[in-house]
Amino acid sequence: MLEALVRRIAREVSGERALETVRSVASFHRVQSSPGYDGASDWLAGELERAGLEVEIVRVPGDGRTRCLGYLMPQGWACERATATLHGDGPPRVIASYAEQKLSLILRSAPARGRFPVVALEDGTEPGDYDGVDVRGRVVMTRGDVHRVHRLAVIERGAAGLLSHGRRLLPPVRTEDTDPDAIAYTSFWWGDDEPRGWGFAISPGSARHLLGRLAAGASLELEVEIDSRAFDTMIPLLSGVLRGPQREGAGEVLIVSHLCHPQPSANDNASGVAANLEAARALAAMRRVAAPPAARHAIRHLWVPEFTGTYAWLGPRADRAGREIVAALNLDMVGEDQAQCGSTFLLEHPPCWSGSFAETLLEDIRQLAVERLSPHTAAGRLPVTRMAEAPYSGGSDHTVFIDPAFGVPCPMLIEWPDRFYHSTFDTTDRTDPGSLALTARCAAAYAAFVAAAGLPESEWLATRIARRARSRLLDALSEREPARRVAAERLRASAALASLARLEPGADPGAHAAAARRERDALDRFCESEILPALAGEGGGPRPAQAAGAGPRARVPVRSVPAPLHYQRWLIQGWEGLPGAERERWRAAESGPRSLATAHELAWSLADGARDVEAIARLVWLESGVNEAERLEQLFEWTAMLGLSEWRKGSEG
Repeated sequence: MLEALVRRIAREVSGERALETVRSVASFHRVQSSPGYDGASDWLAGELERAGLEVEIVRVPGDGRTRCLGYLMPQGWACERATATLHGDGPPRVIASYAEQKLSLILRSAPARGRFPVVALEDGTEPGDYDGVDVRGRVVMTRGDVHRVHRLAVIERGAAGLLSHGRRLLPPVRTEDTDPDAIAYTSFWWGDDEPRGWGFAISPGSARHLLGRLAAGASLELEVEIDSRAFDTMIPLLSGVLRGPQREGAGEVLIVSHLCHPQPSANDNASGVAANLEAARALAAMRRVAAPPAARHAIRHLWVPEFTGTYAWLGPRADRAGREIVAALNLDMVGEDQAQCGSTFLLEHPPCWSGSFAETLLEDIRQLAVERLSPHTAAGRLPVTRMAEAPYSGGSDHTVFIDPAFGVPCPMLIEWPDRFYHSTFDTTDRTDPGSLALTARCAAAYAAFVAAAGLPESEWLATRIARRARSRLLDALSEREPARRVAAERLRASAALASLARLEPGADPGAHAAAARRERDALDRFCESEILPALAGEGGGPRPAQAAGAGPRARVPVRSVPAPLHYQRWLIQGWEGLPGAERERWRAAESGPRSLATAHELAWSLADGARDVEAIARLVWLESGVNEAERLEQLFEWTAMLGLSEWRKGSEG
């Protein structure tokens, strides 16, 4: 069924048409809660109607006050005009113009007008950076996080505004010397009553020149004019739906792509938007011209602002989403020209305890859908696309769906790393129709297969999951900490086999369970005979450190927000009420080479009221190798201070 399905879909998918979609979407300045985002959503709704899908639009407040599952909905923002003119370096010259380049303004900047001296800071994200530096009334040049610098320089020390030249490095694809003329996508994210400020962004190349002039003793001034406004609005969450049969237990298969990001943002994420639309077109066309697989579930294609829209869309259905959404797929940055961008087409797995049939199915589809060529000297055919599988790292909408509060299987397809990520160079000429077509084929086949799957498909997938698990277990023997990796892969396989029951809700659970149990028993026998003897010399590997309160009557964290924490920590509800020293400790824990940001995310997702800190720490260790039980326990101390979680005593032992 699967190979024939992929071939049929391939006949309906056009990479060139998807590339035209990227060009159209990239023409909109798609800042969340902005007129440009609304315009892109309206354009996309028209395309869905023309393709024959049922269009649904849900609107949620964009007012900077409303929270959905704890996540703050950003207030509306628009800018009519913004310029920054440099004085003191020859004739006055405009170094930033919003009309010419939208990313030259730090997004969500407040209105401003005036002429200010310029002062340079190495970074500006630590209080010590300001020792001996007077920033009051000045524009601060910085490559640090603009929200942090705004807090330290503008709010606490009276600076006028910011001139940012920082960007995220991705060595060896993007180093300090790569594309020095690119301007980074930079944005403020304001809380409800937070004092607001302004800033401009320039390229590293321009910054080097200005820093050199300042170091030589030049007196530079920046004349700024920003005509912007903040306003309350409504954010559209757009769906295109292909209905399934109206039968008991029917649910939905979901393909999600985030529509937001400033102009141009072609690969991130006009490419995901385009691949999702192309998959929707292909599936709609198949329904018109040929009999598709008999659907048990509807297929929903969803376009929302990243994170914001996903929390808002899930919020009203939080108590039933885990039952109604059979599986989902996140498409983020899937259109790269790999030769230019330096990217690899990745399938990102969820944490091992959230393993599901979806990753195995998607990898099989990807292998069938990729274009291949014949090698010169060997049998077989080689893929023309660089592809790999990647462990969980989060950072996009799948993070919310796979949270145990919902438990929706949701892998992500992404091209990463990308040399032009979040910069003015993320333009449509770096997008490839072949990459777009491959992703659209994968997404459409995934949705069609899951929507039609029943017991025969469940039994076939059980065999595929077990076969893939054997391969991963053997690979784990060659990795660092093989015992840990083996334990993680056994847990992943067990969760994946258990997830097969989702494919046919309402059916006899015993039939699905029988296939899963058969493969699980066979996998256990394989581990006993082939894997565990090979680990005999490992002594079981290192154990995770025990948390301070672990053991009998251990403390059990129970979260009160059934969703991931706001990743922009300063926007967590009640953040300012946390003592300043604790806010700094939390920030330090998630910074630098020993950052616990991902470990915190994993630990938070596991705080289900049943696991104590030691059990949570062990699972985090299995997935990530981070062995920091006491530091993870501190996370729950902070969230308890904020009222986002509470402690209770665990049972004896």
